Amino acid sequence: MKRDDTAFKYLAIVALLLILLLTSTPIMVALSRGFAIEEEFMRDFMNSLLLSVFSSLTSSSISTLLAIPLSYYTSRFLRGLSRRIVYSLLMMPVVITPSAIGSLLLEFFTVNPIGIFMDRFIGVVNSVVGVVVAQVFVSLPVAFAYYSGLFTGTPRVYEELALEAGFSRGSYLYRVLLPMLKRQVIAGYALTYARAFSDFGATLILGGGVRGRTWTLPILVYSATYMGGLSTVSVVLIIYILLAFTTYYALTGLETMRRSEVGV
Repeated sequence: MKRDDTAFKYLAIVALLLILLLTSTPIMVALSRGFAIEEEFMRDFMNSLLLSVFSSLTSSSISTLLAIPLSYYTSRFLRGLSRRIVYSLLMMPVVITPSAIGSLLLEFFTVNPIGIFMDRFIGVVNSVVGVVVAQVFVSLPVAFAYYSGLFTGTPRVYEELALEAGFSRGSYLYRVLLPMLKRQVIAGYALTYARAFSDFGATLILGGGVRGRTWTLPILVYSATYMGGLSTVSVVLIIYILLAFTTYYALTGLETMRRSEVGV
């Protein structure tokens, strides 16, 4: 047993060292070259950062608002074949690559008559609206999967008591269940935000990757990589690493608080 424990310990240490070596590379580059961005990319960096934050907040909010009632309904009322079909349809974007999602959306808004009308009305293709739409489609499955698991694992006794007290199911969801699980709801939103923030393929295709208008940070990294902006890439990668770490740190903190509340 002790040998097994030692083997697991060394395996964890090796994995941790590999991760540290990988994530420390952009820091080493930035230290050697200076924490600076090429002048031509400075304005692009600020625009991309602001666009990524704005579009990710908007798209993750939309995804969360859609996913919560969908997750509640499917986890409570669908069973068997119908549940498998609905889950498969909603989770399909997880299997399809983001680039394929972007291509599907682009075809819809440029070929389908309904999509063409919507594009003319709100301006989706090659616009910030297109960036938000693309991020919604890639982040919605993440939100749906998270909240489905959350609602499925919540004891039904709370719902039964609320219904007996005269609450409707909608009132129970928004006035009882969500406030009761507010920390987990916030954790799900953070996870959804992180997925929207990191999207590249769908955002590039539907948003058009127009410099100065629809360049998000992932597109900036891609463009800087092929235009020789190593310092820019390193600085942006450092931001990504900090974002990933702080997001997961916040998620684990919320989960720890939830367990302490229920006495686990």
